[in-house]
Amino acid sequence: MAGNDSRYYETFYGVHLDDWTVDWGTFADHHKFLTEEYLSDGCSCATSSSATNTHKFLYPEHLKKDYFIEGTIKGHVTFAASGATSYICAYRVTVCKMHEDTTDSELFTTGWRTVNKTLTWDSTYDIGEEIVFPFRIDAWEKEHLTEYERFYLKVESTCSDNSGCSSCTDSECDDTVLWHSNDATWQDIKIEIPFLL
Repeated sequence: MAGNDSRYYETFYGVHLDDWTVDWGTFADHHKFLTEEYLSDGCSCATSSSATNTHKFLYPEHLKKDYFIEGTIKGHVTFAASGATSYICAYRVTVCKMHEDTTDSELFTTGWRTVNKTLTWDSTYDIGEEIVFPFRIDAWEKEHLTEYERFYLKVESTCSDNSGCSSCTDSECDDTVLWHSNDATWQDIKIEIPFLL
């Protein structure tokens, strides 16, 4: 019925804070977070991480004692070359839940998205090509979260020599980074999540 939709949309940004950590479930001494707004540009933050690692951006606070995720999740992630021409073969974005007993569940995912992109490096100006991948995830089977659980964003990627999605060598992957700078101008990692409160 019209007017009875209590859906609430919140936008989050992924940042890596050097001087603030949290311990929650299996997140020990954890630095990557989802925030509702960017922090002071004076904060000590890491701007990027190796793209081949699995990155988990935790929302560490309570939204409410009892709530649901339902609707369409949308956002984008940003990758770049760093130090040399690099590659990104595929990526996957997943919204996950950390349970009170420290187990976790994947709630909603893009699945693996094959992109096969070469990212060039300009050695004259020491700057790498960036690419932004937008995503949308249907979250029509609502997921319940409680005060004893937390949600987080997981970003994974693979890289190769652009000949397909085969396994890559360490040297091919070393120069691809996931951007997560604390900078509202670029909004490297952005996600909008629909909640039923």
